[in-house]
Amino acid sequence: MNTHERQVAPLSPEQMHQWENDGYLLLKGVIPESTINGVRDSFSCVVDGIIRQLKEDGIIEDEGVELPFETRLAQVAGEHANRFGRSWRNQVATFEIFDLHYAPLLVDAIGQLTGTDVIGHPVFNARPKLPGQQLTVVPWHQDSGYFGTVSETSLIPTVWIPLVPVDETNGCLQVVAGSHRLGVVDHHTEEREGKFLEVMDELIEDSRIVTCPMEVRDALVFHNLTLHRSLPHTTSEIVRWAIDIRYLRDGDHPGTIYWKDPDFKWVIHSETQHLTYFLEWREMW
Repeated sequence: MNTHERQVAPLSPEQMHQWENDGYLLLKGVIPESTINGVRDSFSCVVDGIIRQLKEDGIIEDEGVELPFETRLAQVAGEHANRFGRSWRNQVATFEIFDLHYAPLLVDAIGQLTGTDVIGHPVFNARPKLPGQQLTVVPWHQDSGYFGTVSETSLIPTVWIPLVPVDETNGCLQVVAGSHRLGVVDHHTEEREGKFLEVMDELIEDSRIVTCPMEVRDALVFHNLTLHRSLPHTTSEIVRWAIDIRYLRDGDHPGTIYWKDPDFKWVIHSETQHLTYFLEWREMW
């Protein structure tokens, strides 16, 4: 995987200006279709396991094997999907997820944003959002709310990648432009089903809210201090499949979430450091 030939597609001065001022970038078509398909296959394997378990437990009879990836979890598992959690990590610590972090155009962009070698962060999440599901409605927060105040001086870019087209009706993301300049703000645990961290409503400047509809192969990159949320899924039986991954500016603290070995560094691109191979990464899980 470390033999990828990187494509030079530097971010424009306008994009760099937007990153500095707004704390986010929407990059169009930067994820290869083959990579997206690999992630979908990885997620499909988890869905297979969920549905087998529901059948073994006598909760369902029809496994819906003929249904497409986009709808099968919703149509077969439905409300019972909640028992399997709102995001998956260990379940999908597969080569396909590892490979996603190496998408050449994305790696080039991250290297330009961090100004360092490209280093992977341990946190990633599979994000199946089912129609009408409250469990996966994520309120306004900063990722640094989960990483602790140490991350105020660290740069940990998040990359949110949809596997189906997304808009304001099926759970796309919103960001508050420029909110990364607030520093780490206080978070509290919401009282709704998801029990996510959230910030006080008065921190949200309505005029700065940006809704981010996206197509498959797009990537939304935002600062770990940028306030963001996902909208409810209110239409259709299509699951809003997405994944979020993260990178780390080399030398910065990753926050409160570590690898199994705290000295492990996931080097994705470097001219001088040992590049990390899949089996080395997989061992950390």
